[in-house]
Amino acid sequence: MTQKALLDALLDDVSAHPGAIVVFDLDDTLFSTADRHLRILEEFAAAIQTQDARAAGVLRGISREQLMYSVADTAKAHGLDEKLAKDLRGFWFARFFKNPYLLEDSIIPGGPEYAAEVIARGGRSFYMTGRDEGMREGTEASLLRHKFPEPDGKKAALVLKPRFDEPDFEFKVEALRRIGEQGPVVGSFENEPKHVNLFIERFPKGKHFLLDTKHSGRPVTPHSATLHIKDFRR
Repeated sequence: MTQKALLDALLDDVSAHPGAIVVFDLDDTLFSTADRHLRILEEFAAAIQTQDARAAGVLRGISREQLMYSVADTAKAHGLDEKLAKDLRGFWFARFFKNPYLLEDSIIPGGPEYAAEVIARGGRSFYMTGRDEGMREGTEASLLRHKFPEPDGKKAALVLKPRFDEPDFEFKVEALRRIGEQGPVVGSFENEPKHVNLFIERFPKGKHFLLDTKHSGRPVTPHSATLHIKDFRR
């Protein structure tokens, strides 16, 4: 089936089940984090300019397409030494999960329109993310900025981790249990194969999608029922 046919089929399921829930991950599913990474690389390059102009130039030259899941791996792939890559990792960690930086994210094409169409069909869009409650302000601002349905807790909801240090997988196991009590979950979208497999196990009658963006690289084979798409354009 084409991408359009797969996405349309899920919308048909939403129409057939009033109050149906579709779950969307955020990072590298509805949003591309590339510009967030690039802003941090630019800031780090500025911070090391006087001590290592060559490395700063290399970092500034990294494009969106050259970004790897780990910012340290990106640096090492471009010839930066282990110490500098480690320093960059700490610099990145102190910024990547902060609210102002979330506003750098761009959308995966078609995402806002698709989440809105779920609601137009009588369903509900749940944004379930590994971001924690401390990131709520920036997450809500980013959703509204890019014209996603507002997470008002009714037609759309934002589900965040209660604590930053809670592992994403454990959080999603519990969050899915609670979401499943609120209505039929007919579909989901994720960028992590391990999490897609979790959705399929929990809601085997639904349609569960893996976005062809980027993921952590953990050696997990997607379930045979996984549906693959590049974005949300139909």
